[in-house]
Amino acid sequence: MIHIVGAGPAGLITSLFLLEKGEEIHLLEGRERIKSSACGEGCDAASLKKIPFDSMPYISKEVEGVKCLFREKYFYGNKKGYVLDRQKWLEGMADEVIKRGGRISFSSRVEKINSHFLYMKGEKIRYDVCIGADGPLSVIKNYFGNRYEYMLGCQYEIEFDTKEMNYLEFYFDKDYSSYYLWIFPKEKSINAGCIGKFENLDAFLKEKKIGGKIIGKKAGLIPCNFADKIADERVALIGDAAAITNPFTLGGISSIIHAAEILAENIDNLVLYNEKLKRHPVLSPLLIKGKKSVEGMYNEDFARIFEKINGKEINEIKIMDFVPLLLNPSLLIKAYNISRAFLHSMELGW
Repeated sequence: MIHIVGAGPAGLITSLFLLEKGEEIHLLEGRERIKSSACGEGCDAASLKKIPFDSMPYISKEVEGVKCLFREKYFYGNKKGYVLDRQKWLEGMADEVIKRGGRISFSSRVEKINSHFLYMKGEKIRYDVCIGADGPLSVIKNYFGNRYEYMLGCQYEIEFDTKEMNYLEFYFDKDYSSYYLWIFPKEKSINAGCIGKFENLDAFLKEKKIGGKIIGKKAGLIPCNFADKIADERVALIGDAAAITNPFTLGGISSIIHAAEILAENIDNLVLYNEKLKRHPVLSPLLIKGKKSVEGMYNEDFARIFEKINGKEINEIKIMDFVPLLLNPSLLIKAYNISRAFLHSMELGW
């Protein structure tokens, strides 16, 4: 029996991969029901198709790729993907887990763990294998003594006409965010969010003249550094609990899918899971370099870079585009790191 702590996307996706292998699983979820947390809800098509589950009924909008913008200038990358109705998608996966013989126990909040037992209020469970999929403030990660760096993301869902919107949009503007803001189109609404506070997001939406009925409001912590340890012989981490969110894009769904596939393949040797995941492109140092470069940019830096590559698809951008930056080596290095992190993220699936 494999005990999985957390019935969010990481726990459910991992459960489906394990059930596909014929494993017995028991999900322990602290909340009373399946509930989606703050998320842009985007995932590339190739990664989504890896899950042994039909996600297509839960697609809200198909997109052509990703667009990065600074004021009126932009560059983009083409890769087919989707924006999900994440709440219904999670509920659908939970139903599938139960249909395939998995067990989900709600209102079962794990408070601590040792090498043999999971402890809940007034109860303890002996485990053979424990998978921590319990989010950014994971209890299970404390078993390894992991400490994470976080960014705060806040998001509205706003009623909006998205017929002409075909890309996930990332906005870089230090007037409104220390990192970036985003607008993801859904069927009849947008997810509009930022790394920062709601007051910054409000100011950005006002400047962009984006209005409409707010039908959802969420905020959450996003891990943005890699974990020191992800697994030992009996305990493994995945998802935000493992800090495998892409630290450059801050996207988590595709990273979960890649990791869950590796975890299921190595469920009988979790140390090997740890080793393979550490070597996998989802944990590439390129992503950390890209993140730090964005953090170190100013609006005048964004203006100079976007001026050189405005309107180009990422694969059309050449080193010659950045020759004018030779007089500013620091900015040239940042532009190089960002372009490499962007290309790497597109290959992974955002």
